[in-house]
Amino acid sequence: MVSWFAARLRLHALPRRDALNERATVLLLFARFADEVGSGLLLVLAPALRTRLGLSVGQLGWCFQALYTVAAVVEPVAGSAVDRLRRRPLLVLGALGWGAALLLAAGATGFGWALAAFALVGAASGPLTTPADVLLVEGHPEAPERIASRSTAIDTTGALLAPGVVAVAGLAGVDGRWLLAAAGLGLLGYARGLHRTAMPAPPRAGEGAGLRQALADVRAVLADRRARPWIAALLVFEVLDLATLFEPVWLADVVGASQTLVATHVALGMAASVVGLVVLDRWLQRTDAVRIVLACGLAGLVLYPAWLLAPGGIATKLVLVVPRELVLAPLWPILRSRALAALPDRAGTVSGLTALFGVLPLAGGLAWAAERIGLTSALLGVHLVASVTLLAVVRPGRSDRASRT
Repeated sequence: MVSWFAARLRLHALPRRDALNERATVLLLFARFADEVGSGLLLVLAPALRTRLGLSVGQLGWCFQALYTVAAVVEPVAGSAVDRLRRRPLLVLGALGWGAALLLAAGATGFGWALAAFALVGAASGPLTTPADVLLVEGHPEAPERIASRSTAIDTTGALLAPGVVAVAGLAGVDGRWLLAAAGLGLLGYARGLHRTAMPAPPRAGEGAGLRQALADVRAVLADRRARPWIAALLVFEVLDLATLFEPVWLADVVGASQTLVATHVALGMAASVVGLVVLDRWLQRTDAVRIVLACGLAGLVLYPAWLLAPGGIATKLVLVVPRELVLAPLWPILRSRALAALPDRAGTVSGLTALFGVLPLAGGLAWAAERIGLTSALLGVHLVASVTLLAVVRPGRSDRASRT
């Protein structure tokens, strides 16, 4: 099975260090797939969860905020540990935590239980995805963006699978709680597979992972001119991506779409993203990554408002989400891989540092704004400000040269 996946993913086309074997590579590529399946189910089922538990938009926003805040505490610690300590225990704990969180969400009976489930997701996501991202970039130093594009294509397929399953389940009359429970059990099985797979040692093994060392690593990252532009770009992307958390609720409340049509819309967007990432792998072979970011950012600056404001109901949204996601899909793998590759011996610290973005009340702030100026205006404002800022932060020349230094 591992060889089949390796052949389908054309892993042989990418130069890989010997320390990272084929089985480990395939399992690591599916870390974000597992993460996206879980988060996709929670996101697409948000309207049903909100109805079942009687949550307000504000309460739902604080569930997401709990996820980000807990992640902001856990992920910097996990990131520092990735640079110095064994990676496999972190991966296993992350997968186990995800499984438990989904099972908890399936059985939630009120706001408190939902809040706890989202918080547990925040605790589990970083220990699973951070070591996977770092190991993949470490293992492919000559092609970080291309291995990242494959990872993102796989995780986007997971994000596509979630709404697709929800749509089919909705037509069949299956309760969404069963989907959450099944995914939770699947994550527990994935944890077992990770436990049985050897992973490369960290580049700075034996140096310890105490608070003093972690703070020293953070200072080194912040002082490095190669890493700073990409960390700033990732912060802007977090703001840009924030709107996707509330899109299912917006489609249900403002556009009037049913749960099945909401899931169909998300699935179409994810399918378009996968196509965009497949194209990205070929695009990267002949075009500079920074120029790709700028081209996609400019296109998104036009296509997102067109999708949001165009009349015609859900039918129009289903059509326009495809070009919107085609141009936005390449942003994340390029920004993420460039940030991690900027400082190879402190890639975990870079990842952990970006997790501190979670202390910013972005989701809660958007929910607050939506309750005062309307969800449509809040989504539009967030996208326009973030897009313009991204174009200002990612510039040809300095950032691109620095990443190859």
